[in-house]
Amino acid sequence: MENTFWTRYKKYILWFVDLAINVAVCFGIILLLEKFIIAPFDIYGPSMCDSLNFIKGECAQEYGDKIILNKTSLYTDGPKRGDIIVFTPKFSDEKFFIKRVIGLPGETVEILNGEIYITNDENKTGPMLEEPYVNENNIHNTRTFSTGYKIFKVPENEYFALGDNREASSDARSCFQNPYAGGCANKIENAFVPKKAIEGVAWVIFWPIKNMEIIDRPLYEELIDQNSSLESK
Repeated sequence: MENTFWTRYKKYILWFVDLAINVAVCFGIILLLEKFIIAPFDIYGPSMCDSLNFIKGECAQEYGDKIILNKTSLYTDGPKRGDIIVFTPKFSDEKFFIKRVIGLPGETVEILNGEIYITNDENKTGPMLEEPYVNENNIHNTRTFSTGYKIFKVPENEYFALGDNREASSDARSCFQNPYAGGCANKIENAFVPKKAIEGVAWVIFWPIKNMEIIDRPLYEELIDQNSSLESK
């Protein structure tokens, strides 16, 4: 039966099946990478300026930088101080935020006179956090808004995170909500980011091309965590 359908179209059918399998494998690999290793993320708004979304000398008010998230640290000891993380806050499992880790699990963060102080087991006197990524408009100007909260005790397996652009960031100070419309509203537990809610750590800016760079972590982490003698309050 040389003229059967299979005989006539065998090579085309096999070619199509092979193509379909290769496409499925490629999509599967991409999905696995995006879920467990790396993932793209579009940054919206000015809260991380000037570190991110600083386009043509101005803070982007809408979408700007596109970055790659690294998820591998989430399977070990978690993000470090100074890492920029993408996460969902406790009040929403759909809305994504991008902020910088300031306080680690078990630490106490205090906002005093526009500065940030951190105490932990290695530093009980409260060293002041030097923040080289904060621009001139925000340096020495970390406000507590109208929430009244100045001291934040970070629970285990959770993190305290702020935007670099402090005057334009809804972050841990207001439980990631509008500080002038309730903010934490007596729910201080919403100020912290559970490790399980973190999508990944900002790794690379890949767009726009002129902003392309690897996102480095500040050096202050070693200074604090190794019991150095930083300026204390």
